[in-house]
Amino acid sequence: MELVSASPVSKLADHIEQTELEVPALADEYRYASLPLCVVDAVFSIGVRYTSTQKVVSKLCDYTGWTRFALSRESRGVGQNGLPDLIALFDNLGIEGMADTVFQNRQRTSSRSGILKSEAVLLYCRALTEAGIISFSDFDQERREYAEAMILGLPGQSSGIAFDYFMMLAGDNNLIKPDRMVQRYVGNALKLDAIPQPRQAAILVRLAARVLRKRGHQWSPLSLDHAIWRFQSAKASAKE
Repeated sequence: MELVSASPVSKLADHIEQTELEVPALADEYRYASLPLCVVDAVFSIGVRYTSTQKVVSKLCDYTGWTRFALSRESRGVGQNGLPDLIALFDNLGIEGMADTVFQNRQRTSSRSGILKSEAVLLYCRALTEAGIISFSDFDQERREYAEAMILGLPGQSSGIAFDYFMMLAGDNNLIKPDRMVQRYVGNALKLDAIPQPRQAAILVRLAARVLRKRGHQWSPLSLDHAIWRFQSAKASAKE
């Protein structure tokens, strides 16, 4: 089915062309050397400045001696460390100890009765391992869907944003992390009175990537998400 020229998706695609977004080199985070780092990043990045998340991942690598980045996204193989390695740290130090000693961060999943993000990381790891996922090599459709179903039931995870971002970090090029920067970009592009809801923004960007590929551009949903995030973040920084 062809999208009509006046559709929101086509308008968004037009706006992307007009703002001359360029396909960027993916950020270092998309070549994390181990799956546990993807979990930590996905959980800690929600609702905060990304620099604080980078510090958390760095603190974990400093404490454990784990390699932070692989040479490339494609060269990671199974990954240098698996989820059992991170769970073992929790078994030794506990949730509070991980928050204070390793992550050195006591952020919560929500300002209202949210759990420590440290605890959310452990719950993520347990859900993934129950689904049979402990490293980059363990993803198949059944395991992924089972893991997603369990993770969406965890405290503060019902939106699915963190899970989609985790999958992006783990290797999926066909998802969007609809954070506030992406929502604002879509809202501005479509001249909406209010920014769209996260899932709505994600679907629109994903469909816009498809339209742009038909126009001859080399966008994947992942690369378009990253380009929009960089563009909108720079715009926001310029206003500060």
